[in-house]
Formats: sequence, C-alpha cells, structure tokens
Amino acid sequence: MVYKTPGVYVEEIASFPASVVPVETAIPAFVGYCEKAQDENASNLSFKPTRINSLLEYETLFGGDYVPNSYVVKLNTAANNEVIFTEPRDVSNVQRRYYLYNCIKHFYQNGGGACYIVSVGSYATAPIYGDTTTPLGLLGGLAQLKSFDEPTLLLFPDAVSLTAAELGNIQKSALTQCADLQDRFVIMDLKYGDKDKTIALDPVAIFRQETGTSNLKYGSAYYPWLQTIYGQTVSFRQLSFIDNADVVIPSATIDSFTGDASLDALTTDSRSANANVAIVVAAVVDILPAGFSISLTRDNFNALSAHYGVLFDALRATLGGTLDSVRTAFGEVVFLPGAIALAFEILRDTPFPDEPELAQIISDLSTDTSLVAVIKDLVSFEKNAHVRGAVAAGRSVANVETDYASLNGTPWILPELDVSSIATNAESFGASTAERAVNAAAVLQGLMNKLAVGVLSVFESAEFLAYEAEKKLFSQHPIFSAIFAQIQKTMKILPSSGAIAGVYASVDRTRGVWKAPANVSLADISGPTVKINDADQGDLNVHTTGKSINAIRAFAGKGSLVWGARTLDGNSNEWRYVSVRRFFNMAEESIKKATVPFTFEPNDANTWVRVRAMIENFLSLQWRAGALVGEKTSNAFYVKVGLGETMTAQDILEGRLIIEIGMAVVRPAEFIILKFSHKMQVS
Repeated sequence: MVYKTPGVYVEEIASFPASVVPVETAIPAFVGYCEKAQDENASNLSFKPTRINSLLEYETLFGGDYVPNSYVVKLNTAANNEVIFTEPRDVSNVQRRYYLYNCIKHFYQNGGGACYIVSVGSYATAPIYGDTTTPLGLLGGLAQLKSFDEPTLLLFPDAVSLTAAELGNIQKSALTQCADLQDRFVIMDLKYGDKDKTIALDPVAIFRQETGTSNLKYGSAYYPWLQTIYGQTVSFRQLSFIDNADVVIPSATIDSFTGDASLDALTTDSRSANANVAIVVAAVVDILPAGFSISLTRDNFNALSAHYGVLFDALRATLGGTLDSVRTAFGEVVFLPGAIALAFEILRDTPFPDEPELAQIISDLSTDTSLVAVIKDLVSFEKNAHVRGAVAAGRSVANVETDYASLNGTPWILPELDVSSIATNAESFGASTAERAVNAAAVLQGLMNKLAVGVLSVFESAEFLAYEAEKKLFSQHPIFSAIFAQIQKTMKILPSSGAIAGVYASVDRTRGVWKAPANVSLADISGPTVKINDADQGDLNVHTTGKSINAIRAFAGKGSLVWGARTLDGNSNEWRYVSVRRFFNMAEESIKKATVPFTFEPNDANTWVRVRAMIENFLSLQWRAGALVGEKTSNAFYVKVGLGETMTAQDILEGRLIIEIGMAVVRPAEFIILKFSHKMQVS
C-alpha cells in the first residue's frame, strides 16, 4: 500500500494458512434411459447432466418405472402348463428392460444422496452403444460428464442390455475418463450377472475378457445381480401365451386351462372385465377424428383434464400464426369435451351383462341433473357465434345440432327432447378469432373438468372391477398364480450398481471414504440371484488377470452382504482396494483445488512454506480421523517442497513448483487369520 495522504490506515494481516476443503466423494452419475426428460419449464434434459437430491425429484424430471407393453409367457403344454419363462416385451413385441429407475430407487434406499442423471433416451428407444459426436446413446451420455467436475462415481445400469462387447467398450471408456480426470471411479455390472456360471455361459469370464487391461485401478465390479422387492403391476391384458413350439395358444384353450369350471371362470371373468374397460375408453376414442393430436389409451385415460390442458397450450402456441392454425387447434379443444358428452349415450346403450354395477353407474349419471346441465351448457356453448367462427368458417348452428343429434330423445338433455331446443349462448369472447378462441377455451375448461369427472367415474369403476377380477385370478388360479410369481421374480431382478453406489455414499458419510465399503448389508432385497460359497468367491476375488470381482453373498442370520472391496487392479499392492483408490482421488482433488490460488505466486521459500503448511494441516486432520496410519504424523505422511528437495534451479526457471506428497492410507483387514497351537501344561 502506498501512503500519501496523512491519516490512519488499517491493514489486516493473515495469521493462518489457507485450508484444504475435502471434496465430495460419493456423487454418482447415472447414465441411462428414462420415461421422460423435461424440467418444470418444459426444457429438454436429454444429454444434460442434471443434479437431483431425491427420488421424488427424479420422478418429477425423469418420470417413473418402465412398464412393459406385454409379457410373453411360454408354457410347457405337455407338462400341465408349467411355466418355462416369462419375458417383458415392448410395443414392437421385442424383449426390453430398463433398469435406471429402480437402480436410482435402490441407491436412495441404501443411503444415497445427491447424484446426477444423464438421460440418453426414452422408453420408446432401444438401448444403444451410441457415439460421442452427435451425442448418441450411452457412450454419448457418458461423454457429457467430462465437463462436470462434481460427479465422483460413474454408473450405467442400462448398458447391461447391450452386447457383451459393447458393454465392455462402455466400461473401458468410463475407465479412460476416470484416468484422464483422476477424480472419479466406475462401479460396473456384469453382463448376464443374474446367472450362475456354467460351461455354456460364464458371466465372470465374459466380463474379464471384455474389460481390457488399462486403467483398472479406477473401477470395481460386483457379482451377482440382486433379487429386489420392487414388484411390477401385472394385468391379464398384458399376457400373451405361447407353447413349447412357440405357437400362440388360443384364447379358448387359455379359458379352459384347468378343466375346473370355478377356476376357469376366473379367467373368463378377467377377460370380460378388461373388455369392459376397453369399451369405456373406446366410447370416447372412437368419436375422436383420425389424426387427433392426443392419443388416448387405457393407460392415460384418467388424465383427461391434463389432456385438455395440452390442447389448450397448443392453442396458445398458435397465437400470432395463421388463422387456419388457430382454428385447427381450437377445433381440437372443442372436440374433446364434445366426444365425452356423446360417449355417455354410447355407454348407456351398452348392456354390460357381466357387470350390472357399471350399467347402474351409467344409469345414475343419466339422472344426475348437474351433469345433464353441463351437457346442455356444452351444446349451448358450441352454438355461440364466436365459438362457431373460431372452429371453422361457415360453421352453423345446424352443424352443431347435427353433431349432437345422437342425444335427441335421451335423458342427457332433459327436459328438452331435441338439441335444437337448447338455447344459443350469446356471450362475447373478444374481437379477433384468436382472442375469441383463447377466451372461449378458458370458459370451456370448466365444462370439460365436470364432464371428465362423470366419464372417469365409469372408467375407474370398470378398472376397479377388472383389478378385483385379476386379483382373484392371480391368487386362486394355479397356472396364473405361477405366471404372476414368475413375472414378479423376473422383474425384481436388478443390477447391483445402484445399491453399491448407495453403500459407498452411506459408508463415506458415516465412516469416511477410507473405510472399505464392504461387510455392509443391502436394503430392499430378498437376496442375490446366485448363491456364492467360499470356493466360488476365491476365483472371483483373486485371479491371474488381477481383475477382482467383489461378491455379494447371503449369510445365514446376517442377510445379504457386500463381501469384497477390491478394484479391478487386484494384483497391485498399491491400488488393490477400493477405499485406497477413492481416498487418493479425494485427497488429490482436494489438494489440487486448494493449491490453485498459489498459481503465479512467487516461487520462493515463503510460498513453499505456506503450501506445505496448508497440505500438512489437511493431512493431519485426515490422520486424526483415522484415514492415515502411523503413531505420529511423520509416520503417516510427508510433504516435500523446495529447491534441492523437489525442484532444481532449472525447474524454478521454467515456472514449476513441484510438491511431493506421500500418504500411508489405512487398508482393510481382508483376511483375519487366527493361529492356534497347543500349550504345554506348566502347573
């Protein structure tokens, strides 16, 4: 400071050295496929690493679990219809599974916290290897994480759906990223990790063959997969049956599987109940014109008001566009509540002989004066001159009355007998067609919501009756009970990486990153898919290739435990253990960030002392916490810096400040050996 003006000056003198702040150690990044990828502003989140803190936040941004379109059930018709296998299929009848959602759930149930999600596609997209240039697929999603500093763990559970070679290449790419950045670690799943080793198929050998030999110290693998408690809702309508020869089993055969009239009636009851739900949905859907922008199905039918909101938003988006675009969008807005109103009479004419409860509900609706008033208000609304003009040029009152002619002489417009008797709404909705369309749509929304309540009361009743019929079928019918159990078993199988990431986070938080994430029980599982004994684990844990695979084992009276703590570099005395590698990652990254302020400082003894004091203080704290082993700090670590010690005069001339750090990190007691011997009697 230069002093020129007389007065009093204050200078604050730094008395303490800068400090090293430990970085986060368990922030996993999950790469995979989601139901959706959209934030609250409707912005696309695909290939954008997004930080979340809870499963609820994931569901808000990325949706829920994958629900198969169907399940193919193969039965041995020559052996009392024994279930051979069940297989989830997509809308194209292709076998398909997505694991990301349940792995996220498993992560949180096992102690996880903040994490990153990289959505690389929806459930309509088959998992692919991809590339980094577009970006595309799982490889493209993995590449997006390079520019994000916070993630410290990499996982890609959906990659197990790729071929073994493609999965191996993804894993090698992840290891390369870890080696380049030196601040992250990979948790790997095995292809076919839900299966035991056989002569024909050896998941462990396949994994070791495909993972290469480079950067192995930055990854760990776990075997086998897990049988979780995350069941799947199964409906009778999702089932399709084939026999030993892969020939479709006809419905008549399915309906008489047992030959017992009471049991087989459960099948026909379920079939009939599901058909009734389809009738309710079709009553509305069949009225909608071809090319209608909203695709109504049984699965999304109960969101009618939300569908109206989508149509309303589409209308708003046309403002400023052509008149035709406004009219097209407004026409769809008007068409949806109109289709619902007309569907009531279609449903009233449907007998529902097997479900008199449904017929009674519809009959009660026809005498509901408030619903009748809403339908009449809808007709009156559509007769409005501004509404007609916003739907189509030249649309007349007669056109509206023709559209609703099927309601003539029905209870839905009483006391009027003809829609022509319903008065025309004379309200003004604005000056321009666009203004009229938006204002009218806002008014129509109230009518739409009331109509939706009415038709959904029928739909939900039909759904409940179908659920009750299926509940009896799956619990009482021996064949369908076995099918249901097999489907649940299949769908509950999950790669272990999500749970392991949760264990890493939990152990880091409660014990420290230097504690091996092993001898820890796993939550939300019934057990591993493969039972492993000591002999089996011997080959997993120690192998000539050095590629150690950590076992997940079930122990009597203890549950299922993570029973291994090695990296893939199992033959290295330096990097054998996961905890050692991850502690070095943490220490390296923390010290690296803390030394950035010293860049371009004078390369002299004053700077060297400050840097050494800062690092030694950090390592002393780690030693006190138990991360470093030694009776005193000089036994636990060293920090060297200075001319003649770590640098030459030439190094200083070339701008290099070289700091050498050595750490004696604690290592897990993997093998506890008790030695017993006889002692001679002495008294």
